[in-house]
Amino acid sequence: MRYPMMPLLALALAFLSANALAQTEQAPAAAFWAEPEIVEVQAAPGPAVWHLTRGDSELWVLGTVGAMPDGLSWNKTYLGELLDGAREILLPPRPSIGVFEGAWFLLTHGSEFSLPRGQTLEPSLEPELRARFIALREKLDETESRYRTDTPMRAALRLFQDLSDKLDLTRDEPRDTIRSLARAKRVPFAPIAKYEVLDAAEDVLKLNLAQQKVCLAQSVEDVDRAFANAVPAAEAWAVGDIRTVKAHYGDSRLLDCVTAAVHAVADINERNVADYTAAILAALDKPGKAVAVIDIGPLLRRGGVLERLKMAQVAIEGPAE
Repeated sequence: MRYPMMPLLALALAFLSANALAQTEQAPAAAFWAEPEIVEVQAAPGPAVWHLTRGDSELWVLGTVGAMPDGLSWNKTYLGELLDGAREILLPPRPSIGVFEGAWFLLTHGSEFSLPRGQTLEPSLEPELRARFIALREKLDETESRYRTDTPMRAALRLFQDLSDKLDLTRDEPRDTIRSLARAKRVPFAPIAKYEVLDAAEDVLKLNLAQQKVCLAQSVEDVDRAFANAVPAAEAWAVGDIRTVKAHYGDSRLLDCVTAAVHAVADINERNVADYTAAILAALDKPGKAVAVIDIGPLLRRGGVLERLKMAQVAIEGPAE
């Protein structure tokens, strides 16, 4: 299904989720992943979970991998059992923006997502980038007219949308299932934080065309790799195969490009791990059981959430690799 292009929300998704599409053709360097001392346990068949304990409190962490094939089969019963008796569910952060704010942003900045009259995208790209871009859009079964009047940044974001359309990917799961189960079991749920993104989005629009082309090149790299790796990563996630998930997973180069150029975005991105760690520690200060949902990037990478929790004397049991 083709959805209307909503640039601000697409930007917020790219910046805030830190849910980099599974995108590496080879396993990322070992230095990317943390190696905290974790008691390994064999979990029930299904997505991998980590069991955190401190005192008389426990928290189950469900790791996620970003966009997954729509209709992917996975063990939802096991997740439902984890929610039994839970006090709360911590969900990923989300951008803080209302309908009227978003509409006003599009009304006042809409022209900045299109090239000046008479200009078109592909002829404006350097030969190497143009060839890579054309090869990718053809792989996605898209025509030149789809991106003709896009700025490089809008085209960069549109590529992710078109990848999702081509591979029938969705970001609704597992969150839709979690919310449905939570309502049925009367377990409160909420994002760990809400991030203001309007200022960051405005700063992104101020990037000059040369900077935008660098980000487009990074997006082409992201999407081309994700084309081959998003589905295998999701299928491995569904059965708790963390080793294979890691082999197909990587951080977004587009996100790196934008954070390097826009301080407001970098500040938001850097808050992600810190906010997750603080929210989990706060949950572990309360007796009983809680559940958290977090992408495996910020969860498992060096300096990530699990490493910080280990330093805070939290006991961690995790899936065997």
